[in-house]
Amino acid sequence: MKKYLFFDLKFFFTVIVYTITIATSSAQANQNIESQIKDVIRKATEYFDNNLSVNGGYVWTYKQDLSRRWGEMEAYPSMVWVQGPGTVEMGHLFIDTYETTKDEYYYNLAKKSAEALIKGQLKCGGWNYMIDFAGDESLKKWYSTIGANGWRMEEFQHYYGNATFDDDVTAGASKFLLRFYLLKKDKHVKNALDKAIKFILKSQYPNGAWPQRFPLDNVDCQKNYSCYYTFNDNVIWNNIKFLILCYETLGYKNLIEPIKRGMNFYLISQYKNPQAGWAQQYNLNLKPATARTYEPAALDPQYTARHVEMLIKFYELTGDKKFIERIPDALNWIQSVVLEQKDSLVLIPKFVELETNKPIYIHRKGTNVKNGKYFFDYDNNNIPIHYPCVRLINFNNLKRQYQSAKEMNLENSSYLQFPFCIKNKNPIEIYNKIDEFLKLPSEKVFDNHKQEVTLNKVQEIISQLDSKNRWLTKNVFISNPYIDGEVSGDSNSNLYCSSYVGDKFDTSPFPNNTDEKFISTSLFIKN
Repeated sequence: MKKYLFFDLKFFFTVIVYTITIATSSAQANQNIESQIKDVIRKATEYFDNNLSVNGGYVWTYKQDLSRRWGEMEAYPSMVWVQGPGTVEMGHLFIDTYETTKDEYYYNLAKKSAEALIKGQLKCGGWNYMIDFAGDESLKKWYSTIGANGWRMEEFQHYYGNATFDDDVTAGASKFLLRFYLLKKDKHVKNALDKAIKFILKSQYPNGAWPQRFPLDNVDCQKNYSCYYTFNDNVIWNNIKFLILCYETLGYKNLIEPIKRGMNFYLISQYKNPQAGWAQQYNLNLKPATARTYEPAALDPQYTARHVEMLIKFYELTGDKKFIERIPDALNWIQSVVLEQKDSLVLIPKFVELETNKPIYIHRKGTNVKNGKYFFDYDNNNIPIHYPCVRLINFNNLKRQYQSAKEMNLENSSYLQFPFCIKNKNPIEIYNKIDEFLKLPSEKVFDNHKQEVTLNKVQEIISQLDSKNRWLTKNVFISNPYIDGEVSGDSNSNLYCSSYVGDKFDTSPFPNNTDEKFISTSLFIKN
């Protein structure tokens, strides 16, 4: 699924103030621009709160007249998106703004987002991708119409009535509630947070893995990938990170065992030599398995590189050398499937066939979900743009990380350890320090590419706010409206083999290439 890069508002605000301080000779001018920045943030936020918020929740994109709106797919007006950049990211932004400005207005907005998530929390304790405040029947209708006709959006084609770990949905919502709770210890939020923790513990398999969705009462786990042991979209890693934060900030010592079981699953799921990598998901026999029809039972070099970083992090947390013992095997396998070297970067296939070690490429034919299909072969021509079959990784940096880990010589610990002291720190400080520590190096790479903040840039952002206090943008993802009635099409067509979207019946999102401007949650967060 798509990932989004967000600017840290606290960092952004601090750099603005610092830059202005050294760029202006007048203290009065400095006060004026700070006041102007605060005023703009307030006005833009009030527009979102007064016009776009649904019970404190948000989707991703809105038409200017609000006649249509989208999360990852088109949403009803009664819906909010849990999956980012929606309600959770907006909630974090409000906390950032509150911590920066000390203005209670933003704390109350963060509380509204927390309340939206609590209202949408399922009885089991987790969350679905979206919340429909119009009720379950409205949500079922959405799944049977808009969701069912998204050709490439297979996770939205079925109504399960359960929660998902995909796209950091349940762990992400839980993490936000934890962060919000630590601010003022709101008991109502604590109840929902404890319910989420119990859900995550209950859904963990004995071997330490997590499924993509849970509960699985009405799911055939021999056939449905919802049950499979799931690495895709960092399901297991996100749950481990959340439990570590709870363990250290809430003092829940019972979490150490499930945390370590989760870490150990990375060891037992690594494939045999010479293909010492990992798959995106495994069936209940611990074999690499097919998930969506464009995700074959194959090994994934991109996830393998990410898992190397995680194993190093597990070693740092525990001092247990078992976590780095087979990293050389994984690095050797990645090297064996490199397609092209580009300085420190290497081009790798997304999927590699078991046993043959050949790259596998995705293709599709047809025009929509009713007559279209995906298939695989060894030909890298005419592959779909929505799921790239090759990826770039910094392989040299990965090897350097391993070499540094070997030289650490850490002591084995029964608990968790950090390269900084958290004794006598308040829970919010502990949360922030550990959250930063748990970021993988590949996730931090964008920190070095943050746009330089200057007075001119600040003034440009301010000037782009329109008369209604909105920032507008083009080239967002939209979709075809759902068409009620019989769906027709051509199962042999190659017209849409490389596109985001099929014919007029396909409700999958695609980039809008017109000059129309939209309201964007991600742009609001960035600005």
